Amino acid sequence: MSTQKLFSALFLQLILAIFVLDVADAQYLKLGFYKNTCPAAEDIVRETTAQYISKAPTLAAPLLRMHFHDCFVRGCDGSVLLNSTKNNQAEKDAIPNLSLRGFQVIDAAKSAVEKKCPGVVSCADILALVARDAVSMINGPYWQVPTGRRDGKVSVALEALTNLPPPFANITQLKAMFQSKGLSIKDLAVLSGGHTIGISHCSSFTNRLYNFTGKGDTDPSMDPNYVVQLKKKCKPGDVSTVVEMDPGSFISFDEDYYTVVAKRRGLFQSDAALLDDVETSKYVKLQSFSHGKSFGQDFVASMVKMGRIGVLTGNAEPINLATTVTTDRRNANMKRIGLLGIVILGLAGFLASVQADLKLGFYGESCPKAEQIVLDYVKKHIPNAPSLAAALIRLHFHDCFVRGCDGSVLINSTSSNQAEKDGAPNLTLRGFDFIERVKSVVEAECPGIVSCADILALVARDSIVVTGGPFWNVPTGRRDGLISNSSEAVSDIPRPTFNFTSLQTLFASKGLDLNDLVLLSGAHTIGVSHCSSFSNRLYNFTGVGDEDPALDSEYAANLKARKCKVATDNTTIVEMDPGSFRTFDLSYYTLLLKRRGLFESDAALTTNSGTKAFITQILQGPLSSFLAEFAKSMEKMGRIQVKTGTAGEVRKQCAVING
Repeated sequence: MSTQKLFSALFLQLILAIFVLDVADAQYLKLGFYKNTCPAAEDIVRETTAQYISKAPTLAAPLLRMHFHDCFVRGCDGSVLLNSTKNNQAEKDAIPNLSLRGFQVIDAAKSAVEKKCPGVVSCADILALVARDAVSMINGPYWQVPTGRRDGKVSVALEALTNLPPPFANITQLKAMFQSKGLSIKDLAVLSGGHTIGISHCSSFTNRLYNFTGKGDTDPSMDPNYVVQLKKKCKPGDVSTVVEMDPGSFISFDEDYYTVVAKRRGLFQSDAALLDDVETSKYVKLQSFSHGKSFGQDFVASMVKMGRIGVLTGNAEPINLATTVTTDRRNANMKRIGLLGIVILGLAGFLASVQADLKLGFYGESCPKAEQIVLDYVKKHIPNAPSLAAALIRLHFHDCFVRGCDGSVLINSTSSNQAEKDGAPNLTLRGFDFIERVKSVVEAECPGIVSCADILALVARDSIVVTGGPFWNVPTGRRDGLISNSSEAVSDIPRPTFNFTSLQTLFASKGLDLNDLVLLSGAHTIGVSHCSSFSNRLYNFTGVGDEDPALDSEYAANLKARKCKVATDNTTIVEMDPGSFRTFDLSYYTLLLKRRGLFESDAALTTNSGTKAFITQILQGPLSSFLAEFAKSMEKMGRIQVKTGTAGEVRKQCAVING
């Protein structure tokens, strides 16, 4: 089995093992988990919660929402409670969580419990208990809360953006997001009933009132009489006014929410979406007509089920001593390895073999000036040819996706072998000479020390930085590969014609997730493409002389008239991000939502509910957040199947294997 196939197989085994772990972890939860170690814990939490809810009953809704937002991102592990640091923007500072309230209640409960039983009761359990108690204290249902959760140590804002259902989600997106958490379609309908309490800012739904399709119109699925009422409260651009989600009953936990939705008066598109599916619509109408006959017991069952999502148990994590900080910053899953057995131990050894020897400043002693030499060369020459930045990052991408980041894309073909650079996907690559020149300068300083694979990774990063793009860390220590086959380039490099499933599968085989797919695609914000890479979308999409219906028709007409005038044009180039193709910004994502991505693979990102929601959330956040997350994905990509130690070689010339 090839190294690449071995990695793919082990990666899939890891995914399966993690799934099994999540199920197993949930089984370790039990009622009265703290009866011996902290018997008063649940009473203390209940008493603290009562102190707040008795004075401010409207806190019940945000506390319930906080528990929901915690469980949908990395499972019910209290990660929503963690504060951001100078190096990381945490979940609570992501756009969907900026309106969360009630953190002071959790802090107070944690403080009270810590005084009685230091280091015993997790913040994750306290949040789950507080949410239950707060709802029951406003005469809502009471449900059992099995305890034993451990606190997570990872909290990333962008994960909140991609995992939390947005208020504009349609029914397909909602069903997919809930099912990805192990929740059923019925759970979706039931848990949406939590909107029977609470309020929302106008900004979460004013598009339904004033500009639903971008033409100054209202959402036709909302009762027009209700639209008139809401417009009196919510003026265009209003970001401060709040509106009751269940008018006249927003402090009472009852079935009235379903009556409101059935009348087409749900505030959010995600509320209205419940009427677009047979099963969820049936549930809405059942609760509305029967006055919530089964809603209470259904809500209890779904809340218990939700509270088990992705929980950490046993020795998975330490107990946080405060709700906002972690006691350890190591990887959240590594302590769980003992439960996986030989399969995952084998995977851990494999991963260590390909990653352990990469480190920042690897050449600190053997060639201390190496990285500065690379940077100086890039600074001197890239400003004279800034378009090379896009070509060089693409070169790095194509290298990493075939046999890992081993510089094999740089090797020349021979009489007996056609190398990667001559594979069809690589025929338009540029920058080989630039890498070779950098290599020669480094070789003059430190002969035989610095690999071509590392030089390519450094040049790609530095060229982006020099042209105004983001900086990311490049751990070094890669060795150069000895094999380069064009057929592997054809099979392993994402094609511009790929659909979402093909992209997802290929990225997963490299150890990259859907976030990485969206973020790395963002590099299309710079660079150009030949017409031949997408002209089929303009002239012959299905073989009958038609256009791709997924491409904006006005944009297609523009491309035909001004750029790619014939289907056989192989020379004309087009900006991938028109008007902004040399600026590393968010406009690429704006184009995607306007159906103006050049490639089918660009358009494919909007065909999946999760990736489309992620794109929308990226656009709603600051550029700095995108750049920070792009940097993380680039560093992650740069570790794909690297060769270290004594594997491979350090080439003297990047285009030729040492003789």
